[in-house]
Amino acid sequence: MKLLAINGSPRKTKNTASLLGKIVDGAKSTGAEAELVHLVDLNYMGCTSCFACKLVGGKSYGRCAMKDDLTPVLQKSHEADVLVLGTPFYFMQESSFLLAFQERLWFQYYLYTEKKPPLSPRKKATALVYTMNVKQEDIATYGKDRVVATAKGIMEKLFAPCEVLLSCDTKQFDDYSKYEVDYFDVPEKLRRHEEVFPLELQQAFELGAKLAK
Repeated sequence: MKLLAINGSPRKTKNTASLLGKIVDGAKSTGAEAELVHLVDLNYMGCTSCFACKLVGGKSYGRCAMKDDLTPVLQKSHEADVLVLGTPFYFMQESSFLLAFQERLWFQYYLYTEKKPPLSPRKKATALVYTMNVKQEDIATYGKDRVVATAKGIMEKLFAPCEVLLSCDTKQFDDYSKYEVDYFDVPEKLRRHEEVFPLELQQAFELGAKLAK
């Protein structure tokens, strides 16, 4: 059993990465192999519409033909039994790191026909992890529910049922006094980070263990 977690945040020790790290730990607790990849460390770009993955009879049919730092990660994603994608919300969408990854991951498997199923390996357990500044009750107000639903739908079309873990009203800065942030209720954010975020980390650990079984 192999679990691969993809961190779409440019920060490698904060909210998104911490949750993904716990998912990895949870998977390892069951005896599974688990790895966390930080996209910020890689030199790559999104889909360039070369369509090599769509060329019938072509050597890259069903697989991304681009060659860069993302190539081995896409191969690991293809081979993994469990695939977890994590990202913060930036301006009501996934980070550019994860968007580019998703383009390359998803498009290679899609076919422009209803006569055949997608070219993706089926029965792959999947999960999506989102972190965000907004509160739980404001997710729909900012349209983030639609973003999550779209990604979940694609993951389920290509692979299998997809779990979702949301972390809202997150702590963004280590020291809020250094920034102009009167838009936020800082004491409430700090309270939540101390009291609620640890519970979400535990949920992430349990999710990793569940996915790896």
